[in-house]
Amino acid sequence: MSTLPILILPGTLCTEAMFTQQILHLKQFTDNVSVVQFTNETSLSEMADKVIQATHKQPVAIIGFSMGGIVALEVAKTHPHLIAKLAMVNSNCHADLPHRKANRSSQIKQAQSGELLSLIKDVFMPNYLNQQRSDWQKLIIDMALTLGTDCFSAQVMAIEDRPDGLHILQALAADILIIGGLQDNICPVEHQLEMHKALPDSDLILLGNCGHFSPLEQTDKVSNALSQWYLSNNN
Repeated sequence: MSTLPILILPGTLCTEAMFTQQILHLKQFTDNVSVVQFTNETSLSEMADKVIQATHKQPVAIIGFSMGGIVALEVAKTHPHLIAKLAMVNSNCHADLPHRKANRSSQIKQAQSGELLSLIKDVFMPNYLNQQRSDWQKLIIDMALTLGTDCFSAQVMAIEDRPDGLHILQALAADILIIGGLQDNICPVEHQLEMHKALPDSDLILLGNCGHFSPLEQTDKVSNALSQWYLSNNN
């Protein structure tokens, strides 16, 4: 069993429920797998502080899904020595796109007016999944409603003013894995290719028949890829 801890950083309105299979798979290789749950932190620095505390000042392997990858870059700004390995799963290192930033305030207002459920179902779900399976939809909705409107508002505000972080990735002395979905409209293929091109030592896996939620849509392939990444140079 490896002694390198694994920290999983979830995306917006996500909990450890969506990583059940990956956690089970990775626990074959280490007993130390945990999820850093983000709730009402209103800035990336607050989220990063939570991750830094969870490392207990020891190097870790970080799996950052979507927003979680952005938080990992915030950690790397000030504590790069704590990241021994980094997996960017359906994430990106870019500043917020202008058209998305313009939509975020209206989405917060919609959620705060009691329409979080319809926002998830009607606006986000079509972009979350390539395969609209009812069990995955239910899981996504359950996570969102469990965390709630205040959490959604805080997380949206936290990521909207982020700067471009490609230079942070390039300076990071870590084993980097990039996983993306070919049908991901939120963190599209071109973002994954750009990161990989800028990081010649990184590994890139693009999954077919897969939208933004690759840990659900391509469970086995994501689990296997994360295992190989975790075990490489970690003997």
